[in-house]
Parts: sequence; structure tokens; C-alpha cells
Amino acid sequence: MANESLLTSSQIHLLGEFYTRPLQQITLSKKQRQEIWHGFKNERILAEYEWLLECCPALFAELKKAVDSDNLIQSAVFSECVYAQALASMFGLTEFTNYLQSPAGISEAVLQLLHSQGLVVRYVYKNSSGSRILIQAGGNGGVDSALVSIQDNRLFTIEFKEPAAKSPEPDLPKYGEDGLLTQSGVFCATYPQFASMIEEQIAHGLNFFAHMGSNANNFTVESVKVAVIESYNGQKFADVICTEDSRGYLTMMPANHAHVWASLQGEIRPSGRNHYQVWTPKKLASYLVGLGASIVNDSVTVPANQLKAVPPRGGKGISRYKINPLFFVRASDVSFSENVAEFQVSDVRQLNPTIAAKMFFKKLDARKVKKYYEGDI
Repeated sequence: MANESLLTSSQIHLLGEFYTRPLQQITLSKKQRQEIWHGFKNERILAEYEWLLECCPALFAELKKAVDSDNLIQSAVFSECVYAQALASMFGLTEFTNYLQSPAGISEAVLQLLHSQGLVVRYVYKNSSGSRILIQAGGNGGVDSALVSIQDNRLFTIEFKEPAAKSPEPDLPKYGEDGLLTQSGVFCATYPQFASMIEEQIAHGLNFFAHMGSNANNFTVESVKVAVIESYNGQKFADVICTEDSRGYLTMMPANHAHVWASLQGEIRPSGRNHYQVWTPKKLASYLVGLGASIVNDSVTVPANQLKAVPPRGGKGISRYKINPLFFVRASDVSFSENVAEFQVSDVRQLNPTIAAKMFFKKLDARKVKKYYEGDI
């Protein structure tokens, strides 16, 4: 790993601009964002949030997009929008454009520059002369945002993180019927930042079946530090990270210095977010039999009280029935008769484990960060 303490010219330039300006307080506090998120999740009445058009139009656009597409919205998106708005306000970028609705006003040269960083434009903030733009981006290939100086096509990449946040959280390689974590050359080539964390857990003998009710967090500080630094130093590259401090002020730090300002924790989740067709059928069958199920060919009947109903993330109703923390079946694939549930083995889904490095900026003070870098900027 390269010397993580060194700052690049881009970092020095951007930090210098940021900290020579008055600190900017976030328009909506975390508490206010949570209240909006819960209210919208429960009622989804868009008219109640039109006041956001004045203080955070990107957030209103995200709410509208969720309503129009009948999709859920993640609470972290709220923070991303208010952080981008605060950064735009700090740099005098007062003209907002919903690029998803009106894809215009960005030159082909700038678009190519953004695409080279894996950035897909969602929202644009400009100054009156159009000489500088802030891009709020989407997609999995790049970071959250970019600040672009039009005259020289200079681009600064920015990742937004909440005070409690995670690095990228990829799926781990699928384990076998023994449940043991194994290393994969393909995975390590794609996500080399997690190699040390995985090696530590292999040495501990991590077994996902034995550990399925809880996450693995017993990592060394050094292995997690490597994961954090290298997560934004590869294909997904960030010059800086922006978050909010304990007083609600936007704070900027070099991405390779996140470990200086955050408490770090590694995490492997046996039950990640993504699910696939079952790849350990023998283990699934043993769990079903343990619940009192009868399995005939592909058909399963099991006492209904052995399945746990799970609501959709950020929504109401029942989206799935959990067999245990690793296996579930969609609600639409289950039928009930009296006290018995019936479904097909082929409809069962298995959750894939994930790995991530967690960052906690909860004691952050923007004034201390500014003072720390005064000698560099």
C-alpha cells in the first residue's frame, strides 16, 4: 500500500478552497431527514414535501422518482442530497438542474471526463457563469459526486458518507455445504482491499452456518484500515470524503485519511443484501426437516408458525417468509392452508454473505479537521 499520509495536488487544492470558505451547516439535520424518510415511507404523499424544492431540490426529485417508479428509497440517499446541496451552496453553485429529466448543459468533453470515472449524471449544480459545476452522480461504478472546473476540465471526485457509514460492500465468494469461508482469486483481483480481512477470518475458521445469526467483527485494526484506504484508491477513486460533523457542519477530508478521523470496524454479514438460487441444497433440506417440514420431490409443507414474516425494506406488508437467517421464500411463492405453509424448494432463495469496512465519524469536528490541514493548504 502506498504511503497513505501523502496528499495529492488535487486534494491540497480542494481542501484549500473548502476550508478558506465559511463552514456550511447542513440544511436538514439527521433527525429531520429521518422524520421525512419515515413520513414518506408510510404515506408517500409527494405534495407534503414540495417545500424541499427551495432548500434541497435533488431530495424532492428522489422522492418523486420513488413515487413515479413505485420503488422504495434508502435513507442514505437523503444524506447524499443534503451534503451535495451544502457543498454547492458553499461554492456558490446556485443553479440546479435535474439532469435525469433535462439532459443538457454539459459539454461532450466533460461528459467523457465523468464517464471515465464511472460517473452517471443525476443532478447538476452550476454557478451563474457556468465555469464550475458539481455533479451528483449515480451508478455502482463511481463515487457519489464530482466538482468540475470547465475551463481546464479539472475534475475532483467526492464520496459522501454519513457519520456512520460503510465502504463498498461486495458479495463474498459462495461457500460450500461445509459453510466455510474460502478465498477466491477472482474476488481478490476485483476487491484486493479485503484480502487481509478475509485471510484473518479464514484463519479463525469462520463458518457461515455456525455464524448465521450474527455478524463477524473480529478483525485487526490494520486490515480494516487497508480496506478503507484502498476502497477509494482503485477503479472507484475519491479525492475526498464529505460528511457532517457532530454539530451538523459539512466536513471534508482526504479519502486516504478517513482512518485518521473515523473509528473503524470490519464486518462480514452472513446474510447480505443479495440473494440467489440455493447453492447448498443439502443444508437447506436439513434445516427444513428440523422445522418439521415434509419434502416430496420439489414440494415443501411446513407448520406455518415455523416461518417468520418479513416486511419489505422501508415498506409495509409482508415481502418474504424467513426459514432462518440464510434462507427465505418470497411471500408470493407461499400458500397457506389452516396452519400449514406450502412452497417449492426451487423457490427458496439463499442470502449471500458480504464484507465491508465500517467508519464512524460521530465525534468529528470540522474546526479540528480544518486546523489539522492548515499546514498543507
